[in-house]
Amino acid sequence: MHLDGTPVKSCTTLAVMCDGHAIDTVESLEKDGVLDPVQQGFHELHALHCGFCTPGMLMTSRALLNENPTPTDHEIRTAISGSICRCTGYKNIVSAVQWAAAHEAGARGEA
Repeated sequence: MHLDGTPVKSCTTLAVMCDGHAIDTVESLEKDGVLDPVQQGFHELHALHCGFCTPGMLMTSRALLNENPTPTDHEIRTAISGSICRCTGYKNIVSAVQWAAAHEAGARGEA
């Protein structure tokens, strides 16, 4: 989840710690029936596996792209390093984030 725009682990964040702060969860990524580019990238590039780590990966990736719209593979891997996925070697996840970055760049007219 995001606490005031910063990714935090929901499993170690007490509700009382959130009082008075802006909270965003994975459900907030979709707007009016349209998936966030990160969600769409995960779908398009088969980065969704068992689903256990997916919300954290999506939220961390969204925060990364908000701060750095053109991350390198290394920067993506560093950003998501706090979310452990047992199903994959992260290749498709990194590719999905790069897809989202390129999609957003195209939407801004930068591609």
